[in-house]
Amino acid sequence: MQKKLFVSTLPYLLIFLACLLVYIPVVTFDFQRGWDDGWMVKNHYTILGFTPENLKAVFTEFHVAQYGPVNEIIYMAIFSIFGYDPVAYHLYPLLLHILNSCMVLLLIRKVIDGRTDATTAHNVAFLTAALFAVHPLQVESIAWISASKIPLYTFFVLLAMLAYIRYIRTGKIFFYVIAFLLFVCAFGSKEQCIVLPATLFLLDWALGRTSFACGEKPEDSSVAKESWSYLVLEKLPFILFALFGGLVTYANQSAGVIERWAGYSFGQRMVFACYSIVEYFGKMALPVNLLHLYPFPIAPGKALPVHFFVYPFIIAATVIFLVKIIKRRHWPVVFGLLFFLINMALMLHVISMSRFSVIADRYVYLGCTGIFFVVTWYGVLWLRKKTDATRKWTIVAAVCYLFYLGIYAHFRTYVWKDSGTLKKEFRELIDEDLLKQNRIQNHEDQ
Repeated sequence: MQKKLFVSTLPYLLIFLACLLVYIPVVTFDFQRGWDDGWMVKNHYTILGFTPENLKAVFTEFHVAQYGPVNEIIYMAIFSIFGYDPVAYHLYPLLLHILNSCMVLLLIRKVIDGRTDATTAHNVAFLTAALFAVHPLQVESIAWISASKIPLYTFFVLLAMLAYIRYIRTGKIFFYVIAFLLFVCAFGSKEQCIVLPATLFLLDWALGRTSFACGEKPEDSSVAKESWSYLVLEKLPFILFALFGGLVTYANQSAGVIERWAGYSFGQRMVFACYSIVEYFGKMALPVNLLHLYPFPIAPGKALPVHFFVYPFIIAATVIFLVKIIKRRHWPVVFGLLFFLINMALMLHVISMSRFSVIADRYVYLGCTGIFFVVTWYGVLWLRKKTDATRKWTIVAAVCYLFYLGIYAHFRTYVWKDSGTLKKEFRELIDEDLLKQNRIQNHEDQ
């Protein structure tokens, strides 16, 4: 009994230790006083505390075009106990990330339960969670206090998905209600969660509830199939709340800011979307030269550089390739890619929003789970077919890769030590951008 308990808890313990080793420097960092922390964390809401008037303001006001009452209440609670102690505020997103990493492990296990043997399921879930836990793209969401709303909304979304899976498998309405309440909490953390209804439809398909078969033996699904009309009706509260939240958010965004970025045409935004997808994939595979700010390549109203039009062709070629090779047994590709695209949909510039970066590391915090799942699923299955020698060297290479990610993430955290270190990176970015523009101008002059 004790051995079984140890084996079942060991993956979660390893994830916990990995997160601590990689991100523990953040507890020694200061606030980013010159980069949002000065108004998002240290504001009048936290100082005024839990008075009826202040709570009403927290839940009804958009503070500098941002709506996140649940996150703000946690800031208020931390302030009421520790004051403006940066250690407490940095511990908050770190603890959330540890919990999220463990829930990713649990979620993947729930999705692939019964689709493969227990050992493969265990390895796929653990490796997916390990990549999620230590990948350098996650640093921004953990080391920057103002980005804590991203691991917070992810926390509620992951819990909502787990509750929804429980509802599917038990039929108990209690878990459905819990999933919806968690969705509301997620919206109170960050508006990006409004895509959750689409993710729930994806879970319906992955778990075998839909008329579209998922996997080689759809008849083996342990849940009852439902009609699409029933599934839509079932999600109606989620869909209506998502529409309400999306419309309210868009209406309350700073009009001047939106108009500034609305200067990009629809065609340019689609090119930005293709560029963003390619960039995110590249940074997930081999994270190098990560930055806290990736400026748009042009100002609104200007023409796009010619080389940017390569990205739509890359996306089109990839889609054609996938359509040709994907068969029913390749359901993990469909699930992983759709999970990524759904959770990145609002950050790909198709809808004009108030953003200052063409891409951002924090935007991919949850969506990367889908890609990590695809990689680990096929990696583990491929490894099973190889010789002992090949498996040994592949495992060594995989461990080295994970160490590379963890070490890079560890040292990447120090960029967020304080406003001085972040401004240093920003100055270097500006200098590099000016140098690049000068080279382009000199080339055109010639």
